[in-house]
Amino acid sequence: MPLVEREFIQGELREHLFAVRDTGEGRVAIVKGEAGMGKSAVLDWIKRTAVSEGFASLDVTGYDLEKVRVYGLVKRLFNDLYRLDEPGRKERLGEWFGILAPIFGMVPRQPKESPDTETVRNALDAVMHGYLSPDRTPLIILVDDAHWADRPSMEWLARFGLQAREFPVLIVVSYRPEEYSDLLADSLRALNDVAVTRVARLTALSIEGAATVIRHRFPNQPVDGEFIEGCHRFCGGLPQTLRELLRYIEENRIEPSSAALPRHGKAMEDHATYAYHEGQFKERFARLGPDSRRLAQIAAILTPHLTVERASKLSGMSPAQIVDAAWDLYRQEILTDVTDSGSAWGFTHSLVQRAVYSHCFAPNERSALHARAARLLREDQFSAQTAATHVLQIVGTEDRWATGIAVDAARECLASGVPEAGVTYLRHALDHLAPSDMRARLHYNIGRAYFVNNPRASLEPLQQALRESGEPGVDLLRTNIVVELGRSLAFSGQLPKSIELLEQEIDITPLAKRQRLYADLFMWAAFWEDDTGFASRAHNLQRLTVRLNTEGAATSRTNCSLFALVAWYGVLSGRRLQTTTKFARAALGPVRPNNERQGFSWVEDGWGFEIPMVLTLTFIYCDLFKEAQQLLEKGMAELRDNGRQRAHLSYGHAFRAMLYYRMGRLKEAREQAEIGLEMAEQLGEGTPSQWYAAGVLIQTLIPLGDIDEAENTSRRIGFDDPAKVEQATRVLPVPAIVLAELRIAQGRHDEVIQPLTELGERLRARGMDNPAWCPWGLLLAEALNAEGPRQNRKLALEVAKQAVTRADTFYAPVAAGQAKRVAGIIEDNVNAQQALWDAAVALEGVGANYEYAKALLAYGDRLRKDGHKPDAIGELERARDTAMACGAIPVQTRAAAMVESLVGAIALPPVDHGRADADDWVDEYSGGYSPFGIPHQEARPDTDGDRSETWPFRDGPTRRPEAE
Repeated sequence: MPLVEREFIQGELREHLFAVRDTGEGRVAIVKGEAGMGKSAVLDWIKRTAVSEGFASLDVTGYDLEKVRVYGLVKRLFNDLYRLDEPGRKERLGEWFGILAPIFGMVPRQPKESPDTETVRNALDAVMHGYLSPDRTPLIILVDDAHWADRPSMEWLARFGLQAREFPVLIVVSYRPEEYSDLLADSLRALNDVAVTRVARLTALSIEGAATVIRHRFPNQPVDGEFIEGCHRFCGGLPQTLRELLRYIEENRIEPSSAALPRHGKAMEDHATYAYHEGQFKERFARLGPDSRRLAQIAAILTPHLTVERASKLSGMSPAQIVDAAWDLYRQEILTDVTDSGSAWGFTHSLVQRAVYSHCFAPNERSALHARAARLLREDQFSAQTAATHVLQIVGTEDRWATGIAVDAARECLASGVPEAGVTYLRHALDHLAPSDMRARLHYNIGRAYFVNNPRASLEPLQQALRESGEPGVDLLRTNIVVELGRSLAFSGQLPKSIELLEQEIDITPLAKRQRLYADLFMWAAFWEDDTGFASRAHNLQRLTVRLNTEGAATSRTNCSLFALVAWYGVLSGRRLQTTTKFARAALGPVRPNNERQGFSWVEDGWGFEIPMVLTLTFIYCDLFKEAQQLLEKGMAELRDNGRQRAHLSYGHAFRAMLYYRMGRLKEAREQAEIGLEMAEQLGEGTPSQWYAAGVLIQTLIPLGDIDEAENTSRRIGFDDPAKVEQATRVLPVPAIVLAELRIAQGRHDEVIQPLTELGERLRARGMDNPAWCPWGLLLAEALNAEGPRQNRKLALEVAKQAVTRADTFYAPVAAGQAKRVAGIIEDNVNAQQALWDAAVALEGVGANYEYAKALLAYGDRLRKDGHKPDAIGELERARDTAMACGAIPVQTRAAAMVESLVGAIALPPVDHGRADADDWVDEYSGGYSPFGIPHQEARPDTDGDRSETWPFRDGPTRRPEAE
């Protein structure tokens, strides 16, 4: 029959439908009402109307038992994707296949790390955009019973609702205002805020409306007004209650007239009030035939996945029996019509389904059916979460298979970017299902679920998992538990405990099984600032890896990780570059026939991205910019493809900024640092990635000349707050170095002398003194050399020369050039010319153009002071041009001013720069040097080969040709 007394909402929805069709601008409509008010009927009507007007449709209904399934509502909304073969799915999902396929259960493999929620939502947006492409018809999306939806689905739908105006789509959502959980409150409120419906809440039928329904039910019988008033009063005007009351009247052959009320009125009122309560409904259920009762139970369990075939398998009845029972239940107004034996069908109303589910099973019968339903759905290739919704209802029996499904479901939640949702499955299995030998695995997966967003919360379950795990070296899970617990301790600010845990486990683990534990031990120890045993630890790591074949074809990920750590320890301690770069390259895997290496995955199962992170830093500080960029770009692409946005990519952008800063690409460095900082700040205050990005941002702002913004960023993050800095466990660039650079740029030299002195003493005591990654000595020398009450030029020169020695020992060109430049500036006499010459030569062609510009400026200034003004002009012009290309405004301005003063002070002809840069200058200058004295090459002679020892320091400092 047509809808009764819903003309207003029908008119509104029809108006919105036509507006979407005519304007192409989307809208959101909300239909609210208590149970039985007719919301589903309204949505059915608008769907039929939309389809008749040429709209495509997507519709889905929430179910009580499925509200725990992450993105369960979305998966059923996009149900047509499951009908495609794998090539069709890949084409349809495009670049998002790698993220969505595990979430939708389209691939068996689940990633061990959780994708970023924002990325998952972007991927779902992209899927929806596919339904709304320009060559498609307008779309109507219908979400019924949204109060039973899962939270992630509704959060995505609410977000998409904000975009709806951009597309030809009408979104209609119905829910019961009194029954949704607090988890859905924000999403439903957001949808209500953008909804266009003026009267969204359905009201009870009037007496006239009830009369229309009753007379439609009894078209051939006279129905008087008193009977109608009685029915309306009994059901309170609720359409579904009225429908059930009329069914009862018809079943009991009660005459629809006032004459029946004295005799049957009380029974009619009781039935309307208690129709779905236990006693009343069980009586009705008992009157059904055995097959009908069994099918009703099966339907209550399987909805929304009820089909004739599945009902037959679960019940043991033949398909013919199922169809006969289905027709009986249809006549009894319990199930809907079975129009297609291969399609799903269900109950006439959720109130009926809930009554069967709650009241019509013997003790333990429902649990047993859920156990069988879980296996049946898994056999039918449904996701582990779908099966696990049934596992949650299994109690009172030990079940190894069901426990495994709970673990798989938790992994699906992890893959969906909502890891905490998996804890529900794991806790239930732990409390009701798990054999004793599986309890450690459950605790372990609970810890992993919590780790993503709350590392501290993961500690207790992981510690419990360790207590219940097997023998060290025998139980592989135990090693995984220790690794995960060590990681959680590290991310919870408890690095010493993490290292202690790993050391203790190594001591009780057989020698052959220790490699992975060693890898994690040395990795976390590398981030421990107060590691008094760093020197011995570095020696132990070297001894461990010396037996490994760095070019072996069968090199494992564990071995490659150890190679990366050897290289990183080499950077920290200033070990010779030749050895450091050998291990850094070996970490990328053996050389392939095409002379390339496999590279290092940032998302490999069982590993975090910390090892690739330190390997990237190793390449940066060794001035192997090409290797650093290749590793970084590949890693960021992997992170994006696997949905690791914000938390992981914030590091990626910070490292890219560090690389660009080191290369002198200052504007790009600033852009990347700002992106990384914005991502990091979305994760909360004080995250390590925030310090990485903010540190390099401040460093970049200084040469760009934006000192005020650098100061603002420093204060906002807390670089001047010792308490906050102390919590920032070994981040790079070192916060104390960043602050010192800023204070020196501000002319506040005296403030950094004591902090830099203390920092240097700590690093030297630990054997971690390398100016390539922590140039404390160079900054201290600059501060001591500056005019002021604490000026001490003798000490400044001594400190600077010590830094030169350490830089030459490490052998990296940027560190060496920087150290020689500072030492030459401080020496400030004719003897300084050699150091400044060496600084400029060291940086020529390396690719670190900002440092090169500063070296040229210092060398040109020294030539000016020594009276070599023509040569000084050339070097200063190169400094000016190099600084301009970098965007280093202060260096550019100072060099330009010097050039201008020198050109006006001498009468020599201008330098022929075209001649100086020409290809044939080498023939004229037999010594191999340009007119300005610096070897003028675009690239270092060893950049195409193995630059394990950095030219020009192979044979000692290169001497500037003496003037004849």
